Amino acid sequence: MIYRVKGFLRKLIPEEILLFVHKARAIFANIKYGFPSRKMKIIAVAGTKGKTTTTNMITHILDTSGHKVAMLSTANFQIGGRKWLNDVKLTTPSAAYVQKFLKQAALEKCEYAVLEASSHGLVQSRYWGIRFDTVVVTNLTSDHLDYHKTFENYKNSHHALIGRGMKNLIVNYDDPNTHELLDTEGAFKKTVFTLREDEKLGGVLVFKASDIRTGESGSSFKVSSGKECCEVKLPLMGEFNIYNALGAIAACRAEDIPMDKIVERMEIIDNIPGRLEKIEEGQVFEVVVDYAHSPESLENVYRTVKPYVKNRMIAVLGGTGDRDKTYRSKGGELADKFADVVIVTNEDPYSEKVDDIIDQVISGIKNKKVDETLFRVSDRKEAIKKALDVAVEGDLVIITGKGCEQFMIFGDKKIPWDDREVVRNILTNKKR
Repeated sequence: MIYRVKGFLRKLIPEEILLFVHKARAIFANIKYGFPSRKMKIIAVAGTKGKTTTTNMITHILDTSGHKVAMLSTANFQIGGRKWLNDVKLTTPSAAYVQKFLKQAALEKCEYAVLEASSHGLVQSRYWGIRFDTVVVTNLTSDHLDYHKTFENYKNSHHALIGRGMKNLIVNYDDPNTHELLDTEGAFKKTVFTLREDEKLGGVLVFKASDIRTGESGSSFKVSSGKECCEVKLPLMGEFNIYNALGAIAACRAEDIPMDKIVERMEIIDNIPGRLEKIEEGQVFEVVVDYAHSPESLENVYRTVKPYVKNRMIAVLGGTGDRDKTYRSKGGELADKFADVVIVTNEDPYSEKVDDIIDQVISGIKNKKVDETLFRVSDRKEAIKKALDVAVEGDLVIITGKGCEQFMIFGDKKIPWDDREVVRNILTNKKR
């Protein structure tokens, strides 16, 4: 009921009034908590894909370089040595939550706060009053059009990142949609990272990855910037993680951490919770859990793991309710293309009917046989169990859509949930 009421009110109240209310709340939150962001350096990471991983990478490098850091990301939170999973199911919590969080970080003497910045948060003034010292933009592709209506609106929302006092703007130059940000006038330093661009860009610092080698255990590449050049051994799979690493390297280099120290710390980074996270319980097949839910992210994940599948790839996926419906059939198409067995299930239906969402995902699947290579299992736990039951030695089970999220929104209920724990419990019980 609460989600239906919220949706109904949004349709009734003009957008201008809603945005005014968001801004008023943000102003009040800043006043209430005493503008805590002014007591530390703030690094924002924005973009469509890679925000969480880049945010975690930057935090890891700063943390292991002796700085006390706070972090807000889609997957996890941190204040100094205290770390916990995101328990609010939002990339950017409310302005009140953000300001209270930063107040606590300031009280605990954090030098830095690394904040994952969503387009919703930017439009709704959840970062009002926060001056970003450094901004990293990972990429800008079509996303959240159910809210922004057009790609131009979505893209333009990121201009709110650039404000007075900003020192560094760092963007992925291989994505042409980020170039408009570079054209913005300001006294800040402009930096780009790239895997493809060889030309020198006037007035712009370039971080370039070359000699790239990728494998099941991670990637290696050379990163060069000006006269600096270092070899990086990244224990994370996928070309997209090389982009994330470059953004993190550039951000930490802007904080005067030596390149060789950055590279050392990059080599010991842990897996990001819910991002290509392998679950090991002694089974003879592989299980990977990932947050990917947009078509672009799903394709990146499927394309990354596919070359290392020894036998069959078994995909478990669904679709999110009350969100962009065009994602659903496209997700089905990608699972159909890359996976040998597809199991379509519930994800986060919100106010929509689970069966309707599943129908739309399945509409994109044309090359699988029902009850042989295509299964429809509405209960997500049963869907995961089905995947683990049919998996044999050499198979890879890839479960997407929720990652390490701690809740599932089902109608009016917020149900505790964690794909990873569900997998672990099922595998443990199978051994008994």
